[in-house]
Amino acid sequence: MADSMNAARVRIAVAQLLYQKGIDVGSLYHALGIDPADADSDALSHLAGVLDGMEAAAKAIRDHGLEGWSKPK
Repeated sequence: MADSMNAARVRIAVAQLLYQKGIDVGSLYHALGIDPADADSDALSHLAGVLDGMEAAAKAIRDHGLEGWSKPK
């Protein structure tokens, strides 16, 4: 059996899936019947930060190509 992931790694994996499928966090919570107001604010903040970083990286790759996306301007 594979080693279990810590909570941060699970949130990163979920963020990757959400980003890949174009699902926003609110839609995920609604589909699971979860009220975001009841969720752990640190976990939500981490997930939002990961999603923001993924969006920024995707935009930079679109704008500058795969080879130059992470280079300082």
